[in-house]
Amino acid sequence: MDIPTSILSSYCGFPTVLKTSWSNENLDRRFFWCPNYGIERRHCCHFFYWFDPLMAPCANVVLGGLLSKVRNLEREKRKERIIWIVVIVVFLVLH
Repeated sequence: MDIPTSILSSYCGFPTVLKTSWSNENLDRRFFWCPNYGIERRHCCHFFYWFDPLMAPCANVVLGGLLSKVRNLEREKRKERIIWIVVIVVFLVLH
């Protein structure tokens, strides 16, 4: 689905922000929301509107599995990077 040509306004009058959900229930589903959400000392009208339609349940299962694999690979990569840093530091300290 393409990006809309017109921007929605929130209930408090500000242009909405287009975000992407990464929750398991709405994986990669885009939505509009109030730009004041989460900003201290600013009133948020809690405007929320789904941009993308619901996906078929099987698509959510496939995307969820792929996201899980990506997260596991990222975790492994971080562990590997830490191990290399430790090895280099130990080598430098001992020599």
